[in-house]
Amino acid sequence: MSKSIPREFIDKLIEMSDIVGIIGTYVDLRQSSGQYRSKCPFHDGDNITTFSVSPQKGIYHCFKCNEGGNVISFLMKYLSLDFIEAVEKLAEINHVEIPRTATKQGPDNSKFFEINKLVANEYFSYLKNEPASVEYLKKRGLTGETAKDFLIGFAPKVQSQLIEKLREKFDDELLIKSGSFGKGENGLYPFFRNRITFPIFNTKENVIGFGGRSIDEQMPKYLNSKESNFFQKKRELYGFNKARQDKELDFFLVTEGYMDVIMLNQNGVNNAVASLGTAFSLYHLENLFKFKNKIIFCFDSDEAGLKAAWRSLNQCINKIYADRTIRFLFLPAGEDPDSFILKNGKEEFLKKAANALVLENFVFQYLKRGKNLESPEDIRLISHELQNLTKNIEADILKETLVNKISKELGVSKEALVAIKKSAPKANAQLVEEPSRAKTDKSFLLFIYIYSNFKDSITEKGALNFVMNSEEGVLAAVKKVINSISNGSTEHTESALYTEAEMLNLKLSEDDALQEFQRVSDEVQLKYDKNFLNEMKKLAKDRKLSFERKENLQKTLNLSDNISTQEEELIKLLNDYA
Repeated sequence: MSKSIPREFIDKLIEMSDIVGIIGTYVDLRQSSGQYRSKCPFHDGDNITTFSVSPQKGIYHCFKCNEGGNVISFLMKYLSLDFIEAVEKLAEINHVEIPRTATKQGPDNSKFFEINKLVANEYFSYLKNEPASVEYLKKRGLTGETAKDFLIGFAPKVQSQLIEKLREKFDDELLIKSGSFGKGENGLYPFFRNRITFPIFNTKENVIGFGGRSIDEQMPKYLNSKESNFFQKKRELYGFNKARQDKELDFFLVTEGYMDVIMLNQNGVNNAVASLGTAFSLYHLENLFKFKNKIIFCFDSDEAGLKAAWRSLNQCINKIYADRTIRFLFLPAGEDPDSFILKNGKEEFLKKAANALVLENFVFQYLKRGKNLESPEDIRLISHELQNLTKNIEADILKETLVNKISKELGVSKEALVAIKKSAPKANAQLVEEPSRAKTDKSFLLFIYIYSNFKDSITEKGALNFVMNSEEGVLAAVKKVINSISNGSTEHTESALYTEAEMLNLKLSEDDALQEFQRVSDEVQLKYDKNFLNEMKKLAKDRKLSFERKENLQKTLNLSDNISTQEEELIKLLNDYA
């Protein structure tokens, strides 16, 4: 059993918190018209006060980059914390103790973390007595301070003293399950022997495993701990515990090895991570995108590096949206990040990163290699590879810009190159958009704003009932916000959707609000409810629509780009409406 934080406590904690005072300790806020404003701490490039904090509503919002939420959201974003860490920080600020309730969760791994931390410390202490390893690290440019910062150590061939020391506190089964030791015919043995060791930390600074580099002919050259319930390579990134705290750069740099991460940090580039001898995964991608919207992959410029970059692109391209960016950095031949930054310094390295290939340019560079662009056969091959890539793209704008780029470079029409299918909203609301993308739909923002401020006066329940019975996509996100508002919870204030809606700050009378709610409700159902058109056609035939509703439906339908046959029928009925 482990302990979770009750939702009721979190709601009360948010309610008691002085959002202006807390954000004001990190940001220079100036009072203006009942709100507090400043430059946004989450994006660069301007000096205008786009960042606003509302003490009455307990939320913040930037009108330029759309970052927003409640006080917990701010702490998560600004301090690079996860949700639980942010709640703990807020409780500390308010000087309150967090109650915990027992929940059934995963096993308690604290003993394994304790063992691995003790092992890491011992290996670190052994390093200074191992001249060959020290010499190797010095040749790579590593300083003693950096070795200490990353707890780099050395695992000797014989570790009997360490094993006996650990046995004073832990039994052999725990030592084996920690991943640092195995068991053979002669008893317990260390998993890493005669290797330089690189402890792998999770975001809570627990040692969950090790990477080891051989200093002799021992193969493989690099070895990672065996996987366990607390160490899975597809979920972990070396250096992420440090990189997520970086505030200087607006991107993460994904490299190929431990030494790349370490030497970049030593030279002031603190945003680097590396996968652990496995392919870059969707888990890696989503973990990085929680903190920054831009990722630069840095690979060798040889064929192996190009293929590794292509695999990474294919792995994550269906998760790239308009506000997410991936780029590709290929250093000069024979260079990797750690050698380049040692020779050229931080400034030159960041210049290279600033000129990393955008996704569209990388795709073209990759597809054209080894091909003759004057050859119709090679152009067909490029088209085939491009179609295989674009079928996995969910964001229409990315598909459009990518095909435009290749079309222009090859001198072939988009239509001939690859069929671009634009996805219109489906009547049954089976949307592929992530809930966070809902913030761009003004209908939903207005729907939420009016409901939040006038819910007790609303009698029109058609769209509300439809939303509350929806389970997918954008509608599910709206439903979650409406549910929270209805129940008197503060959970909705963590939603960027709610935050953006509240920042509309409209001055509406109750009558105007109710009339506007009817209009926007019809707009939502026209877009997403497959039964709504038939209902409206029946009401129009029976002359049971109010004049205002008829007018609003006409305006909404006339503004639509693609009119369906059913919509045309409704327009005709509305036009004939006496």
